[in-house]
Amino acid sequence: MMQTFLDLKAKQPEDLPSIIKIAFGLAAFFPPVKSEIRLDFFDDQLNEVQKEAVSFALEATDLALIHGPPGTGKTQTLIEIIRQLAARDLKILVCGPSNISVDNIADKLGPFRIPMVRIGHPARLLPSVISTSLDVAIKYSSGGMLVNDIRKEMDEKLNTSKKTRNGTERRKLWEDIRDLRKECKVRERRCTEDIVRASKVVLSTLHGAGGRDIIRQNFDVVIIDEAGQALEAQSLIPLVRGPSKCILAGDHLQLPPTIPRTDKTSSLRKLELSLFERIIKLHGPLIKRTLSVQYRMHEMIMKYPSIGLYDSLLLADVSVRSHLLSDLPNVIKTDETQEPLVFWDTNPHGGFGEDDTGAHESKSNAMEAALCRYHLRNLLEAGVQPKDIAIITPYNAQV
Repeated sequence: MMQTFLDLKAKQPEDLPSIIKIAFGLAAFFPPVKSEIRLDFFDDQLNEVQKEAVSFALEATDLALIHGPPGTGKTQTLIEIIRQLAARDLKILVCGPSNISVDNIADKLGPFRIPMVRIGHPARLLPSVISTSLDVAIKYSSGGMLVNDIRKEMDEKLNTSKKTRNGTERRKLWEDIRDLRKECKVRERRCTEDIVRASKVVLSTLHGAGGRDIIRQNFDVVIIDEAGQALEAQSLIPLVRGPSKCILAGDHLQLPPTIPRTDKTSSLRKLELSLFERIIKLHGPLIKRTLSVQYRMHEMIMKYPSIGLYDSLLLADVSVRSHLLSDLPNVIKTDETQEPLVFWDTNPHGGFGEDDTGAHESKSNAMEAALCRYHLRNLLEAGVQPKDIAIITPYNAQV
């Protein structure tokens, strides 16, 4: 990340990549001209709003934002964009602030057989995407096999050097090992570059985008998912090399980037502004498309966030608009299974006060836990399966 800042600092404003100029208000954003050519979509399940977002991202000359509120199919939309870009023979770098955000895209791309590679240590990847990792690609490539042979030769010479008592012979073996180590590094780097170069889609965390496996490559398009949760400084890492286009997808109205701090008035609050939100504040709604049809919540559950956060734009798809727990297989109709949203008043004066804990300890409330157990038991007795139930609390002690 520091190298990114140094690279940007070394440039004059007029020499900055056009995307960064627009992102920081140094250049104007011009909405794309709508193409008259009909776009053939790969995914026939996209709704009209998603199709419009895909077209907008493809037609944009430099920068496009996809605003995806909860359950609106942001990932599905991004997958379509990536497939369209790959079909145009463009090289794409897909990034996210976390491994899970990147793995989610890699997992969804897998069935479409697009040449791709996931940069990152296999231990940090989901099992379903390890087969696309750079380590696996190197292992089974011809260059990787040659590197493995060199390492075996190094091990053999190292074992021989430990057994020999002849000083001259030992020095010769160590010279050979040193030369082999150099050759190994050169061939390994070349192998990595060949694999990344041959991949139409390269996937990495934002931090990993500044690593040696990617830094030597040029990309036509950079896509940043979960951009609303990414540190602004992180988001600049894949942009400093000047791709032709950047597409950011996320939701700045959900949780901002996580900045550990104890002082609520700390200047660190400034770091909570993501690049995604900065661009929207600078250039307004014309730079983004908002996905408005959600497939996750009953309409009644949806209304609160829709009115409070999204200017009443959200619509519930017919598949979820009125679905209830009682619609699940083998679930009987009860008061609990026929209401989409229930509030329980746990006013402290009614005996629901918090348990006594130390000032620096996690909070808990035994009465609220008992109420939760009561409601849970009723759901289980009505036939709701444990796998369909989630219990969420903000405090460890309450868990």
